[in-house]
Amino acid sequence: MHKNQYCKQLYCIILLAIPLVFSSCIKEENNTFNYLPEARYTVNPSRGDSNTQFFFDASGVSDAEDPVSSLEICWDWDNDGVYDTEFTTEKTSIHQYNSTGVYFPLMLVRDTKGMKDSIRHMIVVVSDLSNQPPSMPSYITPPNWQSWMEPEVIFKWTCSDPENDEITFDLWTGRSAEAMFPAATGITEFSMENGQKVYQTTRAGFELKKTYYWQIYARDVAGNYTPGHIWRFTTRPE
Repeated sequence: MHKNQYCKQLYCIILLAIPLVFSSCIKEENNTFNYLPEARYTVNPSRGDSNTQFFFDASGVSDAEDPVSSLEICWDWDNDGVYDTEFTTEKTSIHQYNSTGVYFPLMLVRDTKGMKDSIRHMIVVVSDLSNQPPSMPSYITPPNWQSWMEPEVIFKWTCSDPENDEITFDLWTGRSAEAMFPAATGITEFSMENGQKVYQTTRAGFELKKTYYWQIYARDVAGNYTPGHIWRFTTRPE
């Protein structure tokens, strides 16, 4: 076969192959993506007593494909894994708690394709609304962003109460701010340093070469529950 004839045949093969190559890269019209909706709600007030009606507003939910009017929501008032309402497109609701305590009502949003997202907020139900909450806990150690921490960590902080109520504390820890849970509750241990109460607790079992988030909550006799800042530390390498 002459060189010119071979080149012509090869050129024809390439021309025939080009549509096949490009057609395999073209996205099918029916192959569309559906993004998760975004859960968002507000509650007013965030602190009340057993007579308080809490107003929940989830009109801030959104979705890339669906209008807000078509998004459905439902509520788990106690965040116990059992939803207390059916899915509805109505975005507002009113709920009343009969018992004092700390609640984390969870809202679940669902789009028209069945994709879901959820969010929770904290509500405090107290026995006496005239009783003022404790001050925000002020941390001493470990410092924020501290590195090379040992698996056993000593947490220290200060806190006070306007009425000098007895205060107990909860330590929340987790691998992320969203995943924190109560690691220790009812903490009352303290020492006097420079005439001031310094509360503390020691926790062990933190994995090496990991970052942890922590937060202290202060609770008084009326059930007020004041959160401190969320700080973080990293344990040392192995």
